[in-house]
Amino acid sequence: MNLTLIVTSVIKNYLNPKSCAAAALLASFLFVGAACSQNQEVAETTGHRADLGKPQAQLGAYPSGAFEDRHGNLWFGSVGVGVIRFDGTEFTTFSTADGLGGNIIRGTLEDEDGVLWFATSGGLTSFDGEVFKTFTKYEEYEGKEYAPGLSGNGDHLDLWDLMMDQQGALWIATLDGVFRFDGEIFHRFHLPALDTEHSFEFTSKMVYSIYEDDDGSLWFGTDGAGAVKYDGNTQVVYTTKDGLCGNHVSSILRDLRGNLWFGTSGGGVSQYDGSTFTTHLRYSTFQDHGVGWGRFLALFEDHLGFVWFGVSGPGGGVYRHDGNSFRYFSEKDGLGAGGVFSIREDCNNTLWLGTTSGVFQFDGERFINFTKDA
Repeated sequence: MNLTLIVTSVIKNYLNPKSCAAAALLASFLFVGAACSQNQEVAETTGHRADLGKPQAQLGAYPSGAFEDRHGNLWFGSVGVGVIRFDGTEFTTFSTADGLGGNIIRGTLEDEDGVLWFATSGGLTSFDGEVFKTFTKYEEYEGKEYAPGLSGNGDHLDLWDLMMDQQGALWIATLDGVFRFDGEIFHRFHLPALDTEHSFEFTSKMVYSIYEDDDGSLWFGTDGAGAVKYDGNTQVVYTTKDGLCGNHVSSILRDLRGNLWFGTSGGGVSQYDGSTFTTHLRYSTFQDHGVGWGRFLALFEDHLGFVWFGVSGPGGGVYRHDGNSFRYFSEKDGLGAGGVFSIREDCNNTLWLGTTSGVFQFDGERFINFTKDA
């Protein structure tokens, strides 16, 4: 499989899951990574940068950063309206009425055949350019019917991440744990760590994120049971007892310097060099910048080697690490006032942020709102 054709993206929740609004929306977004096929036509975007002097038509409720397919189309996830495609000229919205499993989109990837896959709040959906198809057949739940999400006990249908590994296998992270897809049926991948007693924000079996390391090892970020590494044979669990800054691990990334980064809910960010965890961006740092508690859903390394950390909490903003220190970007740098839950880069090396205030592009100095207004 040519992995340069695969782009993964992840959408996650930043709201307090115990609130009524969170139970209804259950979403925030994280998009990680970008890759392009050669000679790809890239959608033109400069004509849709916002005029800050007038109200703007944002792309949707909590839109994600742009996912760019091999044809140059830009896809934006949302909470409640489905997925929005921009072909360089017009915006088209696709929803459950068109075959999506759910109207909350938490992840997108493109496989080597050009098929798009969406992690939705109502199952895994594929799009071959013509037809949307949703897959909801689980070995464990054969013959049973569940409504998606917490209220319907269909936690296995509520997807929070998806990842295609180096062998071409598709994995999903859900409120009900991890499953591997064989093309027709989902099979549970058991994580013993989830069977231990631990606190959780959503469910005890929830897995926020899946990340494949350079050597093919898989990392799983859980809701309260820490980070789990699977090398193909054994599972090793890392928690606060080992130096991890928090056990609710919402995002994972390895940078080009070889460091592993773990974004957590409420605990800050951990940097792991293979032997020692170092904690960054604790709550005291948030207080300095006037934001509330922080869930780090968006971790991304750009083409220059800067690592970006989106704060998905009140006040939001984004941090950039240059290998030595952090710089904080916020409203004074052009961002909106909301949380940042999605960071990715397109084929032109333009950085995109999905936030609760809309979609923003980074021009190297400032952030510019990208809207439906020409």
